[in-house]
Amino acid sequence: MKRTVKFSVMMAITTVALMLSSGCSKDDPVGKGNIESDSFNGKLTAQVESGGATKVMAIIGPEIYNNTLYGVKYAECNYSNGGFSISLPGIPAEDLMSVGDLFKNVLEVTGTLTYSAPEAQVTDIDFLGFDANNYLKGYYLYKSSDGRTICFFVYTDRDVTVTGGTNIAVSLIKGWNRLYQSTEKVVTKAPSDMKWYFQGL
Repeated sequence: MKRTVKFSVMMAITTVALMLSSGCSKDDPVGKGNIESDSFNGKLTAQVESGGATKVMAIIGPEIYNNTLYGVKYAECNYSNGGFSISLPGIPAEDLMSVGDLFKNVLEVTGTLTYSAPEAQVTDIDFLGFDANNYLKGYYLYKSSDGRTICFFVYTDRDVTVTGGTNIAVSLIKGWNRLYQSTEKVVTKAPSDMKWYFQGL
């Protein structure tokens, strides 16, 4: 699936985060054998710090064009009691992109990267909040309290590691994974201060 524009608010956050550093140093490469992964079975339970909307939809490739939201919805649940629980399914091949496109076009990582399985097909998914009339009210982010680290929820059709310099150390296991991007690095080792937040439009 080709994506011309990533959801505008997410792109703005990611772009700001990457302005400080996203390049890959050629010195002291990360070892490939001991990269920690953060895979999960597709089931998420989120306690949200800052409110929410009536419905939560998990959507691949959300875009807003002429005030209309486009994207492929894969799961939906209700927001209640300050949070939500959602189950993400497997993703068919037609909605996946190459792992290289994810790092280059979505995460906007520059520099030379090494992929253990360059043929891997992947995608990330966004969590959007809607009111009872299905109007978009905002989006949910899993991020650090200072906003410098953002979690991407990534599906892959096979195991793949991605390394580059001293700041890219990613291990994706077939199925659903969490990937953490900060101003300093992209990793799959979970930070300790991640929480769910709702950002209204």
